[in-house]
Amino acid sequence: MMPPQITFRELTHFLTVICQGGFIKASEALNISQPSISQSIQALEAKLGTTLIIRSKKAVMLTEKGEILRRYAERTLREELALREMLSAEKKTLEGPLRVTVPPAISSICFPAIIESFCSQYPAVMLEIDECPSDRLIPRLRGGQTEIAALILPISERDLQLYPLGRDHLCLVVPDQHRLGAQKSCCLADILQERVVLLKEDFKINSFVLQAYAEHGAVPKAAGRTGDIYLLMAMVRAGIGLGIAPSALCVGNG
Repeated sequence: MMPPQITFRELTHFLTVICQGGFIKASEALNISQPSISQSIQALEAKLGTTLIIRSKKAVMLTEKGEILRRYAERTLREELALREMLSAEKKTLEGPLRVTVPPAISSICFPAIIESFCSQYPAVMLEIDECPSDRLIPRLRGGQTEIAALILPISERDLQLYPLGRDHLCLVVPDQHRLGAQKSCCLADILQERVVLLKEDFKINSFVLQAYAEHGAVPKAAGRTGDIYLLMAMVRAGIGLGIAPSALCVGNG
């Protein structure tokens, strides 16, 4: 009798738990229930006859066998993706579904032109575009839920193939009547005591904002948060605080 076979789904769930540092975050990253994640890990451990993950309230840790499986799982999923690409390369035309995941902060601003250009060159490809917070992009990429992810640098991973799309900088949004309203630029030191409106906490650009404030020995006085640039602008106009957002989102939305 053949032993129970390990599935790509189980390997994907296993890697996502590791990358996300827990079952709850893994279920959020994959958009499936936590019991489904737990069942996959339990099935893996039963098939292999060993404990793979040491569970605790604060974190998950790999056993020695779990670390071996992690390396195997990453290699297996990479080879599976490479096989798909190789078989697709033999076709005369590029066709079929292509899964792309992008951060919500920049999706509607930066990608329409890219999508239009791509679709004109590869009309037989069916794009499946999903939005996902930056901290969940790499687990989805490694787990095979997406073939391409738009990442905001820097990232710590060194084994990913990166293709630069562009650069951007943070922009300060102020009401016309504000003391800085007539200036084309300012220093962060000029607004350290100001209340600010920021994008939602799971947007990666917040790490740049926090780092900049930390260099001045301060933290931003967040008066509000939103995931929508139009709402951020409205909050600034309402006098809730000054806005900080990528300049690409601010162009034409003032």
